[in-house]
Amino acid sequence: MRIKKLKIKNFRCFSSLDLNFDDPVVIIQGDNGTGKTSILEALHYLCYMRSFRTHTPRNLIKFGKDGFFVKVSFSEGESQVPAINYDLQVGFDKNRKIVKLNKKNITAFKELIDFYRIVTLTEDDLGIIKSGPDVRRAFVDNAIFVFDNSFATSMREFKKVLENRNSLLQADRMDSDSYDLWTKQLWEKSRRIQQKRNEVLQELQERVNACLADIFKEDIAVELSYRARNIDLQGNYGTFALKLPDLRLQEVRFRRSLFGAHLDDFIVKFQSKKSKNFASRGQQKLIILLLKAAQIMCLTEKKGPAIFLLDDFMTDFDEERAKKLANFLLSLNSQIIFTSPCRSGFFENLSSKVGVGKILLTD
Repeated sequence: MRIKKLKIKNFRCFSSLDLNFDDPVVIIQGDNGTGKTSILEALHYLCYMRSFRTHTPRNLIKFGKDGFFVKVSFSEGESQVPAINYDLQVGFDKNRKIVKLNKKNITAFKELIDFYRIVTLTEDDLGIIKSGPDVRRAFVDNAIFVFDNSFATSMREFKKVLENRNSLLQADRMDSDSYDLWTKQLWEKSRRIQQKRNEVLQELQERVNACLADIFKEDIAVELSYRARNIDLQGNYGTFALKLPDLRLQEVRFRRSLFGAHLDDFIVKFQSKKSKNFASRGQQKLIILLLKAAQIMCLTEKKGPAIFLLDDFMTDFDEERAKKLANFLLSLNSQIIFTSPCRSGFFENLSSKVGVGKILLTD
């Protein structure tokens, strides 16, 4: 799978922009404020129909304009003759979004992921280690959803049960039979989500550690440990029900559910210590880079090749480590699109290994 062209109108800082992506590795270079991240944002938006920087589509519109338009041309099966070509476009105007794939209307993300697959890595992804549980839950849920569309149904069912149970807890009078019914349903819906999350985290952990061993030839390891709030992942409902009398007292007091998949977390450890507290910034960035690479591997295996977008994420590594990581990234057999403020350095060395295209942005 390879992106060929990108066309932007009235998106972020660009009035109009046309770019060609003819190589397996593309480096977008330029000073801060020239729009490097906005190009990746446009490519990302076309996959997920949302930005990694804002939840409001209107924030993507160039100041003074009424809407934006983004179109990407890409192909799949580069080794085949001929390759299969696609045009994917989105227009946003007057709070209305229109998405088309080869001129046919698309209404949901799940209709796109079989054709156009993106994994994006930005500085904000360090929040997987440094921020709260909601950021980590969002990461693992997205990692699941991009190759398992049924997970969205599980999440909708869970949220509906949670909403009904919370409404019951907030009522002036609470019916015990209804409480028992919604409690069992919330436990069952949570368990499905928790088991899937734990399964995916273990797969990512195995891939990350295999990558660490292959790249650095050292005995270093990452651990991803799932933490379920007030639920034993190995237990059954009977075991959980033994805790209910005490749990019910607390829930009546706080008037909300105090267990469930919406409260869970996972801990990222490096060398058996919490990465948030003990890993250096460089180690944290390495962990996140390999987590995203592991996500690429899973997605490629389950759905097909994906595009890897990296927003100024490599320049903090020392040159020796950066070269090793660059060689590793090339082994993923995915098109890679970097942004970088640098106009020299280890990126230049990639040219001797694989075709590298360069896009230089200026004010």
